[in-house]
Amino acid sequence: MSALMESIEKEAEEIIKDAEKKAEEIIEEAKKRAEEVLNDENYLHELESLRKELERKLEDEINKIIDNAKVEANNIRKIYSEKLESIAKHIASIVTGVDIV
Repeated sequence: MSALMESIEKEAEEIIKDAEKKAEEIIEEAKKRAEEVLNDENYLHELESLRKELERKLEDEINKIIDNAKVEANNIRKIYSEKLESIAKHIASIVTGVDIV
C-alpha cells in the first residue's frame, strides 16, 4: 500500500513540476511578446495616431458644446432684451400717459 502511495505522490510531483515548467514557459513567452509589442514602432505609431484622433474628436465635441452654449446664450439675451424693452415701454406708457407701441 505504501508503495502505491509513493508512486501516486511521485506522479503528482512530476505533474506539478511539468505544470510549473509550462507556466514558466508561458510567462517567458508572454514577456517576450509584450516586449516585442512595446518595441514595435508600427504599434507605437498606431497608438499615437489613435491618441491624436481621440484628441481631435474631443476638441470637436468641446467646440460644438461651446458653439451651442453661445447660440443658447444669445437666444436668452434676445428674449430677455425683448422682455425688458416691453417692460420699459409699459412703464414709459404708465409714466407719460401715452400709449407707446
